[in-house]
Amino acid sequence: MRQPLIREFRALFLANLGVIVPFGLLLFFFPRGTDFYWTWTIPEPRSAMLIGAIYLAGVPYYLTAFFENDWRQVENGLGGLILFSLVLLAATMAHWNAFKPYHPITLVWLAFYYGGPFLVPVFYHLQIERLGAAPDEGVRLAPTARAWLIGRGVFYAVLALLGFIFADAIAEAWPWAIRPLELRVFIGQIAVVSWAGLIAIRGRLAWSWHRLGLLLTGAIGAIQLIGLLIGPTPYSGSSPLGAFPPLLFGEWLATPVVLFILYRRR
Repeated sequence: MRQPLIREFRALFLANLGVIVPFGLLLFFFPRGTDFYWTWTIPEPRSAMLIGAIYLAGVPYYLTAFFENDWRQVENGLGGLILFSLVLLAATMAHWNAFKPYHPITLVWLAFYYGGPFLVPVFYHLQIERLGAAPDEGVRLAPTARAWLIGRGVFYAVLALLGFIFADAIAEAWPWAIRPLELRVFIGQIAVVSWAGLIAIRGRLAWSWHRLGLLLTGAIGAIQLIGLLIGPTPYSGSSPLGAFPPLLFGEWLATPVVLFILYRRR
């Protein structure tokens, strides 16, 4: 039985859409203009597109969450959204000197990423208090699917941690000129993908618990692959990490596609 979202969550999702739509469109389609519109100047257009992809991918995520209005689909992904916010806040603190402190977008950025970790737990408790926990019912993930999700979740969690710590060294090997700030902000996307796998450890195996999170990670992978193809500046495939981004984004897309094919009619 579908359990609806409380109005506070639905309002939060609409507010998030109001932020991520312009963020995503500007960064992905106008990556050379960050000196004017963004909270810090991103000198390499490919880096702006790399960051903007998750905002575009969030549009189908939030629209699906809002219109399907199903708490069970939303609940599992909330931790990933908090984790993403925390990673970006950590990157902000580590590189605050690069930010434009009084730029309007900086204020939106800070409100957006400080507000999420505060509001989501509050709304979560309101949801449970008013409507109770959603039942774990419906078609179950196969043990192999659960094992794969957990395995990739652990892998990406380790990758995100190491990537954040060693961002300076990784930036030197990246296939285009990327700075540690942009790389650490991108690490937030890896953290989101890791959460979508780690959540399977909880034992909630109904497909509906995992569907929305996989929709988000698949959309990130697809948009990132498009970004690699249409990026306006050179891509050095011969660099030490030249093969890494397409392989990474390909996996982000492939796993959700396979699982949606397996469970689409169930």
